[in-house]
Amino acid sequence: MTDKENKKQKEASGDYIPDDKILEGEYDGIREADNPLPRWWVNMFIVSIVFAIFYVPVAHMFDFTPKAELARDMAVAAKAADAREMALVASGYYDQNLVEAGQKYFKTFCATCHGQYAEGGLCPNLTDSYWIRVPSREVIIETISNGVPSKGMPTWLPILGERKINMIASYVMTLWETEPPVEGKKPEGDLYDMAQVFGHNAASDTTQAAKTDTIKTL
Repeated sequence: MTDKENKKQKEASGDYIPDDKILEGEYDGIREADNPLPRWWVNMFIVSIVFAIFYVPVAHMFDFTPKAELARDMAVAAKAADAREMALVASGYYDQNLVEAGQKYFKTFCATCHGQYAEGGLCPNLTDSYWIRVPSREVIIETISNGVPSKGMPTWLPILGERKINMIASYVMTLWETEPPVEGKKPEGDLYDMAQVFGHNAASDTTQAAKTDTIKTL
């Protein structure tokens, strides 16, 4: 192939660079061509500089921007963030210890009828071995969730949610054979061998507690 044909082939492929565009100097066998930037790129660069000249004083130096609208939007966003945080706190999202959290919610929602120490009052004593229903975790959760309308116990599931109810059930399961500092209500229901019941429920308690930790109510 002649030099002329080789030159034409390079021109067609875009690899050919005229000698007058080759800059002086060489590095590792590589020489640099003095090719100008594309015109569209240069124009955009100029436009961005002109835009910046006007944008900086308008947005940061003079009161030309709608600051009232910005402040209003920021207030709305802050209110929404506060509402989300309150919802997380209300759902028990931040509670780590199931029993301690369950005790807290028990005293808040259940103590009015069951007593501050679960000694009983309008509702049964939860510290003895007598139970109106089977003293299993599942039954306790079902009772709290659905309530007992005939006894005046409300349906707590829409109010507390699954996470808090699981925490309260975890706390109630620790009350067996505790000695409340006040006199407890007289026994109601049937007598259960709580040692056997408690041992039977221990394994399921551990599994249910682990599942409760994964519940996220937003």
